[in-house]
Amino acid sequence: MTRRSALAGLLAVALTALVFVPADPAARLLVDSGVTPSRIAALRPRTAAPTVPTPEPTPGIHVPPGPGERPPRNVQVTRDSRAGSYVRTDGGSDATLSACSTGRREQNEPTVAVDPRRPRVVVVGANDYCSAITTGDAWVGFYRSTDGGRTWTDGLVPGYPTDSSSAGFASPTRGLCSAAADPSMAFDNQGRLFYGFICFDRSEDPGGGEGLVRSSTFVARYGDHGSRYVGTTLVARGTPDRNEDKINLTVDRSGGRFDGRVYAAWVELAEPTDEGVPQDPMLFSRSSDHGATFGRPIPVSTLVHPRFPDLAVGPDGTVYVAFRSGNTLWVGRSTNGGRSFDVPAQVAAGIVPFDSSHFSAGSGEDCGIGPFRCKSGLIFSRFDTQAAVTADESGVHVVWNERVGTGQSKLMVRSSPDGSVWSEPRQIDTVSVGHQYFPDIAAGGGVITVVFQDSRRDPSYSPTLPPGVTRNGKNPGGAVDVFVAQSRDGGATWVERRITTRRSNFNYLVPGLAPFWGDYIYVSAVRRTVHVAWTDSRDLVPEPERRRSFRTYLPCPDEPFINDPCLSQGGSDQNIYSARL
Repeated sequence: MTRRSALAGLLAVALTALVFVPADPAARLLVDSGVTPSRIAALRPRTAAPTVPTPEPTPGIHVPPGPGERPPRNVQVTRDSRAGSYVRTDGGSDATLSACSTGRREQNEPTVAVDPRRPRVVVVGANDYCSAITTGDAWVGFYRSTDGGRTWTDGLVPGYPTDSSSAGFASPTRGLCSAAADPSMAFDNQGRLFYGFICFDRSEDPGGGEGLVRSSTFVARYGDHGSRYVGTTLVARGTPDRNEDKINLTVDRSGGRFDGRVYAAWVELAEPTDEGVPQDPMLFSRSSDHGATFGRPIPVSTLVHPRFPDLAVGPDGTVYVAFRSGNTLWVGRSTNGGRSFDVPAQVAAGIVPFDSSHFSAGSGEDCGIGPFRCKSGLIFSRFDTQAAVTADESGVHVVWNERVGTGQSKLMVRSSPDGSVWSEPRQIDTVSVGHQYFPDIAAGGGVITVVFQDSRRDPSYSPTLPPGVTRNGKNPGGAVDVFVAQSRDGGATWVERRITTRRSNFNYLVPGLAPFWGDYIYVSAVRRTVHVAWTDSRDLVPEPERRRSFRTYLPCPDEPFINDPCLSQGGSDQNIYSARL
């Protein structure tokens, strides 16, 4: 593998969510090379013609809640089956938003933020593939509710390639990049919203595939409680040899001397030097002018191969960042408003990660069909162990998932009064079945809330299998729920509650040859208001004649156009759902 192709493969690991098509929308999709994050290619015809009536969606199996665990109302955020549901920031529309409104395409990797001044205002963001219908690639969605999440207005962050609005033309993404992903957002105390994301291009790779280049980090700014787009700021610009990835964002709401500062952390991906020295630091930048400008990025630590930064700010203004490096989890700390960081504290060492690569028999982390077929013979969406951090008056709290002795993935938590001395790790529960993974954590009003995916109701569950697939590679139906665990005593004890009213299966082949359903879900807490957002499969339409398979309803010709209506018949219909606790 060449140096260039290795870099493309490394970045593709973190960006599998995105769809690749040639720049010309009329060009036909090609079979994915395995380097590009595309999964929508090679859609083989399964039905005679697109005129066949669309079957009813059934993958999400409705199960009545048990005693004491009645889930809250689940609300569909991304309403992409009704004309006019997506609107532009200025209230208008265009060809892209019109296509988004009825496209029934994929959305995943949600982020959510509750407005501390008006808690009934909630904003969600996500990777949104609906833009690919007209632009050829994905963008980041912007979905806002003013009634506590009961109803939503959907749209895209300005600056997508076909955005003809004045905000779109003014965005620094215009002409710099053609696809966007990895959303992360937070409000300040004054109702300003900050929305972090990455934006990038694709280019031919000498190794034979398509690589990602010039991946850069941006922060979009919204005023008036998220109702008014203000502008977008370039935080760190990528190059053909260095790509910025997996941004996470938070805001200081402590009321102290750093109140209002905006903080962002991300990983910079680059090839090692000729001497083999790694060049993939975790970087951090801060803004003291409400996101209008950001300072020069600094490294969080000297640790190599960091992954998945997660930021939090304590009541005293201390900044914390949790991340994984190898099989060790760390928390960095800054007590001077992000000017510098202490040596990170080791929170968990030598863990056994719950990574999808463990189930592929050495074939990688994405298992599908065709070039993505794994030696294990199983089909599953990728997942891995991650850490998340929050801080409140009771201290700093870190949650992560790891495999315990049986092979089950369990949630673990540690707490510290100040980020230096930590309690012993504790399992959040003692449930003996199901994998728990993709945790996020938030605190408000004396309550710590952890949201996570859980397969305890998976009919095919085994500690030696990934969620939602039988030992012989079949589809068992609905397998994964979203749960929350809450603690009112600083993380000492926890009470769990199921959130989803239907189980999802994240192994459906969406968007194509290998499944991709995102790398995270999210929770936001303001005082006693808690809002969670997740990716859901309940609206996805499976292939009607092969219910035990992971194929979906795609009445398509060979190599369909990206804007072919056959892709909008429900077979690509991932959606973002949310709930208010």
